[in-house]
Amino acid sequence: MGVLCAGALSAAPDAISTILDVAVPMRDGVRLSANVFRPEAPGRYPTILVRTPYGKGSAIPPNYAPFVERGYAVAIQDVRGRYRSEGVFRPLEQEPADGGDTLDWIARQPWSDGKIGMLGGSYLGIVQWKVAVLNNPHLKAIFPSVSGCDD
Repeated sequence: MGVLCAGALSAAPDAISTILDVAVPMRDGVRLSANVFRPEAPGRYPTILVRTPYGKGSAIPPNYAPFVERGYAVAIQDVRGRYRSEGVFRPLEQEPADGGDTLDWIARQPWSDGKIGMLGGSYLGIVQWKVAVLNNPHLKAIFPSVSGCDD
């Protein structure tokens, strides 16, 4: 697993493709809602995954737009039982399986090159640790901040 570095981003594409409320299937049949932002140009892109209990909204947050502008896809997902995602929210308990299923789903998409990094702070940081220990082959980098401990 490497370090996520904004300095290594490639040249900016012309436009951003937006797909809102994509239903991402989990192994138990629950569907989690994700927004996907990617360069408009055809191609397969590395992806930044953000999983949140705080609401993904309907627009790309300004701090994630530079990734898309430089050739990354960004997927922002409401965790299980929160906002537009199905299921019951059981803080932290659901995160390893749901995170792993989401990584596998992203890797299968025609716009994905199968290389995924995650970032975020607080609960968004803890979910990264929860999935990192699974050694999913698609997860190449995590950048948790102020993630604390789940003990």
